[in-house]
Amino acid sequence: MIMRIMKIVFVLMLCQIGTAMGDEAKLIQLSRESGVKIISQAGNSSGSGFFIGDQYVVTCFHVVAKISSVPDGKGNNTVNWTIFSDLRVLLPSGETINGTVITVPTQADPSPLFGDFAIIKLGNKPTKSFSKLTLAAVGEKQEVGDTVVFSGYPLATPGMVTHRGMISGSDSAGDVIFIQAAINKGNSGGALLNADGHAIGVVSNREGGISQGLSELSAYIDRTSSQGSVQIMGVDPLQSTKAIVQTLDQYISTGIGYARSIRFAREYIEKNPKLLDDK
Repeated sequence: MIMRIMKIVFVLMLCQIGTAMGDEAKLIQLSRESGVKIISQAGNSSGSGFFIGDQYVVTCFHVVAKISSVPDGKGNNTVNWTIFSDLRVLLPSGETINGTVITVPTQADPSPLFGDFAIIKLGNKPTKSFSKLTLAAVGEKQEVGDTVVFSGYPLATPGMVTHRGMISGSDSAGDVIFIQAAINKGNSGGALLNADGHAIGVVSNREGGISQGLSELSAYIDRTSSQGSVQIMGVDPLQSTKAIVQTLDQYISTGIGYARSIRFAREYIEKNPKLLDDK
C-alpha cells in the first residue's frame, strides 16, 4: 500500500514538473515571437522592442531618439531630443518594416521622455505570423524572486537572444524593476514577461558600476590626450587603452539590469484611447 502511494506521488510530481517545463517553453516562445529589433542608421542606434498590436511596437524612448542635456547657466538642465526619422523594425520572421514614433513628448505630457517608453506604428501590417503581448494590469503581482523572461538583440549578436532572470527588487515607487540577469547594450526596449506572459516592464539599462568606472577612465584619457601623447613603436598607448575601454563598456554586463514599469506606457495609452486605432 505504501509503495503504491509513493508511486502515485512520484507520478504526480513528474506531471507537475512536465507542466512547469511546458509553461516555461510557451513563455519563451511568446517572448521570442513578439520581440523585434529596431534600427536607425542615421542615429547609429540599435535596440529591441515588442508587439502590442498588429502594427504597434513598444520600445524605449532612448532607442528611437537622440537625447541631450544642456545646462542653462542657472543650475538647471534643459533636455533636448530628436526622434530618428529612419526607424526600421526587424520582425522575428526576418521581415523588415518602416516605423514612425506616435508617442511624442510634449510640454503638456512629457511622460514618453521621462518614462523612457515609445510606441512605434509600422508602415504596414506584417505579412507573416507574430505574437502580441498583453500589458500587465494595475495591481498585477510582482514579487522579489519571481522568474522573468525577456528577449532582445544585444549588440554584435547575429540574432535574437532570450534570457531568464529573477526580480531582485524595485525602487520605492515601483517605477523601476531590478533584474538579476545579464543585460547588455541593445537589450533596451525588450519586454520583461512574468510567468503569465504579461509585459510587466520594458528593459531599459544595465547596472552602471563597471560602466561608470570605464566612463571615468575614458574621460581621463581624453583630458590627458589633449595635452599631448607619445607613440611607442607607432602605437598610441592612450588611444589603445581607450579602444579597450570602449569595447568593455559595450559588451560587458554586471549581471544586474533594470526595466521601467509598464505602467508608464499603459497609462499613456489609457489617456489616449485612439492612439492604437488602425484606421
